[in-house]
Amino acid sequence: MKIQSLLQKINEEHFYPYSMQLDLLKNNPQHISTVAQWIYDDWFNYDSSLNKEKLIHSFKERLNEETLPISFVIVRGGHPIGVISLKYRSEEFENYPHDSIWMGSLHVALPERKKGLGQTLLKFVQRVVEGRGHQKLYFYTSDPSNVKWYIKNGAELIEERPFRNHFISVMSISLIS
Repeated sequence: MKIQSLLQKINEEHFYPYSMQLDLLKNNPQHISTVAQWIYDDWFNYDSSLNKEKLIHSFKERLNEETLPISFVIVRGGHPIGVISLKYRSEEFENYPHDSIWMGSLHVALPERKKGLGQTLLKFVQRVVEGRGHQKLYFYTSDPSNVKWYIKNGAELIEERPFRNHFISVMSISLIS
C-alpha cells in the first residue's frame, strides 16, 4: 500500500477526530528545526558526536514521499507534536540484514505524552515497513528506560552493545506479512 493511502487511513482513524494530522515532513519542512531540537535534547547526553546542525541536515535528507529515508510529523494547530522516521540499515549495523529498515527519531512532545500518540506512530511505521515486504522493523534506544515501553508495544530486545561511546539496546518488532 502506498504511503499516502496509509496516511489517509491513519488520519481518518486516529488523528482527524482530534484536530491532528500525520503528514510527511516533506510537506512540513518549516518544522525541521523544532524536531531536530527535540531529538538533540533527547540524545545529546548519549552521543557526543550529535549536534543540531547535523540533525537538521539529516532531517532534510528525509524529505521524501515514497522512498527511504523518510520522516513523518504529527501536526496540530500548525505546530508539530510528534515525529518518527524510517531509513535503511546504516554501516554501523552491518551484522543486520543489508536491506533492513530501521525506525528512528520517535518523539512525542512532552505535553502530548501518555495519550497513545507514540503507539500510533509506531503502528503506522510498522504498516509502512510491512507494505514494503519486510518481516521485521529494527531500531535502537540509548535510554534504558525506553526498553520496557517498546517491549510492551511488541518489540523484542536483540542485544545490548557499545555504540558511539555509550551502550544501546537494539530491538525489533516482528511484522505479519
